[in-house]
Amino acid sequence: MVVIDMETSKIVAANVDVYYGGKQALFDVTLDIAAKQITSLIGPSGCGKSTFLRCFNRMNDLIDICTVHGQIMMDGIDINKPDLDVVRLREKVGMVFQKPNPFPKTLYENIAYGPTIHGMATTKHEMDEIVEKSLRRAALWDEVKDRLHEIATGLSGGQQQRLCIARAISIEPEVILMDEPCSALDPIATAKIEELMDELRQNFTIVIVTHSMQQAARVSQRTAFFHLGNLVESGETDQIFRNPSNQKTEDYITGRFG
Repeated sequence: MVVIDMETSKIVAANVDVYYGGKQALFDVTLDIAAKQITSLIGPSGCGKSTFLRCFNRMNDLIDICTVHGQIMMDGIDINKPDLDVVRLREKVGMVFQKPNPFPKTLYENIAYGPTIHGMATTKHEMDEIVEKSLRRAALWDEVKDRLHEIATGLSGGQQQRLCIARAISIEPEVILMDEPCSALDPIATAKIEELMDELRQNFTIVIVTHSMQQAARVSQRTAFFHLGNLVESGETDQIFRNPSNQKTEDYITGRFG
């Protein structure tokens, strides 16, 4: 029995099933995502955690054979409603991918892209402020403030990922989805991203998919363990790692399978 706290939840998923054609990828998943906390989705490869993550910004809509059933409420609004404006949803829900994917444009243009589309600045001064604020929040400003008009692909991998985070937060989303954001990074860059995530959760609700249980234990307040498309267990991270209630969770965390 999953108890949902509507007062503190930013997102509430109830009885979510996802199919790729005739193959079911998620089975009756019910989970709440707490506001302004980091929730980690963990589990072996192919367990459905990235599929579940993509439900929150309806990225699964882009896969022709994918169908999603069930209810996902964000701030009390069902985001799966047919008449929902998906563009507006993705304004509220930013996403950072596994591999850093800056646009082949300047650093400035990368950050300004979203705010330009959404009409967030009417003057260059206003856009300059958005770019600087976004880069500062991503702990990147001091490293790149003299390189704003250089091509972004010239940055290191860790800097590129922080640039992508700055790009995601430039339009002031409420939720940030991160799909294995550190898997392509070295330990030093990973530590910087994790430190950044901890700062960002003061203002944003963050959901992260990670293969690293150590990372989940370090950065998240809540953890959900998936296995073979099922949500096995969820709760406070400390409880999940120290005293899991399900044997499968304990077996995965202790390395008996995975």
